[in-house]
Amino acid sequence: MSHDASTDATVSAPALDEKSAHLAALLERVSRRDARAFETLYRTSAPSLFGLAVRVTRTSESAEEVLQDGFIKIWRFAGSYDPGKASPSTWMSSIVKNQALDYLRRNPYGGIYVEELDERIAAGEAEPDLSHEFSLDAERLSSYLGRLTPVQRQAIALAYFRGQSQSEIAHTLDAPIGTVKTWISRGLESLRSMAEARHAPHRGGIY
Repeated sequence: MSHDASTDATVSAPALDEKSAHLAALLERVSRRDARAFETLYRTSAPSLFGLAVRVTRTSESAEEVLQDGFIKIWRFAGSYDPGKASPSTWMSSIVKNQALDYLRRNPYGGIYVEELDERIAAGEAEPDLSHEFSLDAERLSSYLGRLTPVQRQAIALAYFRGQSQSEIAHTLDAPIGTVKTWISRGLESLRSMAEARHAPHRGGIY
């Protein structure tokens, strides 16, 4: 029996590298409400977890909120961590990512994806299909998108810049798919009207 236990320990030990073993030990201490261990865990893991939160939420302000909420959950549920199922980093990343997704569902119209859209247009990365559809350059496209309602811009950003389907957009924005279809169609219709007005000949007066 002792031989089997030794074998099991030998097999499972390499599963965690030195850093992961250190984090697992910290989590075990945190599960016993060791505040110092929690502080060390935060200093060690916060930078990478903050980066994850920024990638999901797209803003540093929202990422900070997500990170704090995530560490509150890590403190509360450290005892549920099982090193046999995941590395400490993976386990904590899952918590923070879920917090970030919850944040997006609570704040679906916060301009998160609109900011990404603006950045990509400014960098000359406007989606070709969207630019060519209305014969607009990036600067004018950005100007016209700015005239849409926030929800229309949000939905179009997800559709054209994230490549999400209408059902995925409905899930992201926590809205009925019929509403999402309306936002997109009306937004595109508005863009088309603005583009056509630009190309229409002026009658009378001085241009």
